[in-house]
Amino acid sequence: MSKAPNVLRISPNGPNVVTGDIVVEARTGRRELQTAVLCRCGHSRDKPFCDGAHVRTAFSDPAKLRTEDPGVSVGGGRLTITPVQNGPNRCDGPLTIQDIDGREWSATTMLLCRCGESLRKPFCDGSHKRNGFVG
Repeated sequence: MSKAPNVLRISPNGPNVVTGDIVVEARTGRRELQTAVLCRCGHSRDKPFCDGAHVRTAFSDPAKLRTEDPGVSVGGGRLTITPVQNGPNRCDGPLTIQDIDGREWSATTMLLCRCGESLRKPFCDGSHKRNGFVG
């Protein structure tokens, strides 16, 4: 029997909410989760997890995918999320991203913005290198 897919829902002006078979390799240790709420504004004090900083910093993003390409077909299985020091979240394993309009994009490897300034949100475009992101 195949496992349920891992799904990341982009929240307007808020975090990425990932559900499924997830492992987050945070600096505080490895955490196996069914739901992970991940910061995408860059200001959480509990990176890579959201602590609500997007509210106090007035983070703004419409939660829309900027691609018409659906990505690749992925099934179920474990997703490992590893925050790259001072960079993006590296996602290894099947993951489907859903935006506010219900559009989807899927892949088995991707880099997700954590600094809040990528012009390709939810994907990393290297903005963290220019803005001095620490996390």
